[in-house]
Amino acid sequence: MPNSRIIASALNGDAEELRRAVGTGGLMCVAPELSSVFVVRTAADGAQTATVDLPGSTAFVRLPRSFRVRRIGHDSERFTLTSADGRSVTGTPRQFSTGYKVIAEEHNPWYEQHVEEAFLATGLRPESLLPTRILHVCTAPEPAEPRPEGRTAGTAAAVPGRRLEMWFDSAGPEKTAELLPHARRLVAEFDRIRRDGTAFIWTAFAEGDETEEEKARFPEVMTPHTLVVYRSGDFEVHFEEPGNRYFMDGYWPAVQYRADLTPVHVTIEA
Repeated sequence: MPNSRIIASALNGDAEELRRAVGTGGLMCVAPELSSVFVVRTAADGAQTATVDLPGSTAFVRLPRSFRVRRIGHDSERFTLTSADGRSVTGTPRQFSTGYKVIAEEHNPWYEQHVEEAFLATGLRPESLLPTRILHVCTAPEPAEPRPEGRTAGTAAAVPGRRLEMWFDSAGPEKTAELLPHARRLVAEFDRIRRDGTAFIWTAFAEGDETEEEKARFPEVMTPHTLVVYRSGDFEVHFEEPGNRYFMDGYWPAVQYRADLTPVHVTIEA
């Protein structure tokens, strides 16, 4: 990838070295007004990869296979990518470069559709790295209606029972409103989600020398604290273990579920 010097040189009017770095078949758009350069490279097998480059940083842009970039343009605020089939996607450099959550392709038969939906909605996605909304939901003794509580966890007051933080990933107001009925269902079904999630974690990490008593107690040990709803309706639940018996201090498991509540993958977060 181009280094900071090459990017800075292109933004200052000399893009020759950047053009050589991009290579044959690649596309680039130098936008001094945006202090950034959009680059699309084409591999030997025809696959395209994209970056938004600024002096000192590079952000990768996830391109769906269905959107083959033919042209890159810009105005004073946004880049516009046009595909070979005539579709256009417009967004700010940060909207293009801010990531969004999708279950990995090996666990997700609808991976390409999910990537395409998020990419085509680039101009509607928030620029912040933080989720658009954070909602706090009491899941015990009875579920409460999900409700906006601001942008940071610290704004919520304590509620009786177990509290669950709900985040909408990479969703602006319209997408958040669209996802709310699904979010309500997740809250209503959360006992099942928790049970299946802890069983999935146990299956993934058990080494075979654990006792039946440990297995039976494991769901009580793992406490869910955050639910992240993806744009696709898929979601993940982050669990914590106060005693740090199974996971080192500062690390916790996050289970990814399909929208139909099926757990399919677990990662270790830090």
